[in-house]
Amino acid sequence: LYEVNSEVLDTSRRGFSKDASFPGKDVIEIFRQPDTRKTLIKVILHVSDISNCCKPFRICQVWANKVLEECFGQGDQERKVGIPVQALNDRDKVNRAFAQVGFIEFLVSPLLFAVVKVLPPILPCAQTMVENTKTWGQSWLKETKPEPSEAERQGMFDRIKKLDTRYQECMPH
Repeated sequence: LYEVNSEVLDTSRRGFSKDASFPGKDVIEIFRQPDTRKTLIKVILHVSDISNCCKPFRICQVWANKVLEECFGQGDQERKVGIPVQALNDRDKVNRAFAQVGFIEFLVSPLLFAVVKVLPPILPCAQTMVENTKTWGQSWLKETKPEPSEAERQGMFDRIKKLDTRYQECMPH
């Protein structure tokens, strides 16, 4: 969707501000195409499904813990029947904050940054996602025992900085 219509969508994104109306006439024409509408519906549904990290941190944390508890329940069942416990399902090994940084970095942010190119009003959600990732990173630093090494700390800092840079690239110029 973006690649085919990038010129119109980029112009729209550059002109977007909280005070400006969105979408413009050119973008409305793109959104009216039946295939585009179907794609947008699927994308919005998928973004909604993984949007817990785009909410204020107190809500983000509650939902992240609920999702992890569901995974841990599956891991408990895997252990009970004697099959190997999948990595994110092992309550004894998963660092919750580290898992959330990875979830955001590899699953949520690529989709959300792509959606922002098409739907610029989503940008505040991306900002919240980045801020939450920073908070998860701080939680990881505080809660990880033994303390992370300097190389591990730098690795986490670099991951979060890369995510923040990608967010900055989404900002209208």
